[in-house]
Amino acid sequence: MKRVLIVDDDFLVRRYLAQLIDWEKNGYELLEPARDGGQALNMIRDHVPDLVLTDIDMPVMNGIELLMQMREESLHPHIVILSCHDDFAYVRESMRLGAEEYILKDEVSEEKLLEVLSDIFRDEAGRESEHVRTQKETDRESEPAMTQKGTGRKTEAVRAELLRLLDGVSERSDLIAPDAVAALQVVDYEENAAYQSLENREQFYRSFAELCEEKAEGCRNVRVVHVRGGWFAVLFELKDTVSLQDRQYILQKNVNMFQYEADRHYEVSLRVGISEMQFCSNDVQNCWESAKDLTGHAFYNRGTTFYSWQTPPMGNTLPQKAQDFLDVAPEMIARRDREAVHEACESVLKTFMKEQTKETIVIAWVRNADRIFQLEMQPAPKHFREMNERVRLYVAACTERLPDTNEYSESVAMVIRYIQKNYADNISLNDAAEAVHLTTTYLSYVFHKETNITFSEYLQSCRIDRARELLEHTDEKVREIGQMVGYNDNRHFSKTFKKVTGFTPQEYRKQHRR
Repeated sequence: MKRVLIVDDDFLVRRYLAQLIDWEKNGYELLEPARDGGQALNMIRDHVPDLVLTDIDMPVMNGIELLMQMREESLHPHIVILSCHDDFAYVRESMRLGAEEYILKDEVSEEKLLEVLSDIFRDEAGRESEHVRTQKETDRESEPAMTQKGTGRKTEAVRAELLRLLDGVSERSDLIAPDAVAALQVVDYEENAAYQSLENREQFYRSFAELCEEKAEGCRNVRVVHVRGGWFAVLFELKDTVSLQDRQYILQKNVNMFQYEADRHYEVSLRVGISEMQFCSNDVQNCWESAKDLTGHAFYNRGTTFYSWQTPPMGNTLPQKAQDFLDVAPEMIARRDREAVHEACESVLKTFMKEQTKETIVIAWVRNADRIFQLEMQPAPKHFREMNERVRLYVAACTERLPDTNEYSESVAMVIRYIQKNYADNISLNDAAEAVHLTTTYLSYVFHKETNITFSEYLQSCRIDRARELLEHTDEKVREIGQMVGYNDNRHFSKTFKKVTGFTPQEYRKQHRR
């Protein structure tokens, strides 16, 4: 087989070329790729490739410098240049230095690449002496295998060993003695489809781990492993001579780079938690678990990176104040005590924030409260700031259609009947006051005192309740239903309906149609 070495500083270009064709099936052995000319030169010296497929513009040593160095050292693999449209001056220089062909990056395809390779090797037997071929074969027999396939098997074995370390099955590993562990979580992993353009998820897991390991800086050793779902673990082995402050800086610099590369190459965002460094090598499992827990602070904060030396642990129990609210909520609902519900909810939210209660515990509390307040199919909050809207829904749930009973004074009972009869019209507090022969100021006061809600809130409740019925039982258009219950502005109707119910009229109809 002919050996091929790919050289490019862009990780995704290397990955793309490695997967573009079935190298082995077409008679080629693909070596581990190189990310710059310096690394490529060492591999060419050690592994004697038959062909080098190289970029021109690279750090450390560019393609032109690589060709010049190979010429000086009498290294003569076939050379194919990868170029962009604005690289032609360099292409001419590379051809002068011995490159045989060039391919434009934006035009490379399986067919084009195979054609170029075929042309290069077609007459090689006539150009290369038997002595050189024999020497190359001898060199190859003495070298370790470096094929993609072999690396894949090695990678799986490495991953299995690292997972045993993270799970606590193994206490130590010959691969790394970590001083710190970072937990990387892909934000909205299930919903995010950016990585689906790759062949499959497994490929995304491997390529992202490789990218992070390649980009890591300032460490003695770094291992990155996909754990499950959108979770990756990064194990850092730092240099003993580095101070604690410098170690923290190195970790911060690396995780910032991981986030940048994830956005650049895969268009995904990361949440990151970083464990304590003290005694990490003796308790990797706990360091990993604490790093994962730290990412939970993203539920409360707008940040995406949380360091153990700056961030307190998450609260892992339901605060007593939150449990008390669930216990007394039915009583507050029975009295339609909106103010009590609002005050109690605000107190619970402050406690959650103060204790940084874990997101899973908060959501479990929300589900119980939704059931008590009879809210149907509300989505779980993705961020703590969305909890204010939940509080508003709980308060609104206390504003039900008021019964027309003798528990109210005659004036208030007359206003209730007036609203129930005329809510579809453009009525106001002034209209109701005139109907019952009271001043607007006094009616506003006495209505709120007896019912615990305002005139406007009850009017809105009547309108939205009727809109719900029409959405459930009729085929009337949303705009027409809005007009039928007193809203001439469809946008205002839709906005008010969602504010009260948590659904747009269209969503409500879809969920509740009978």
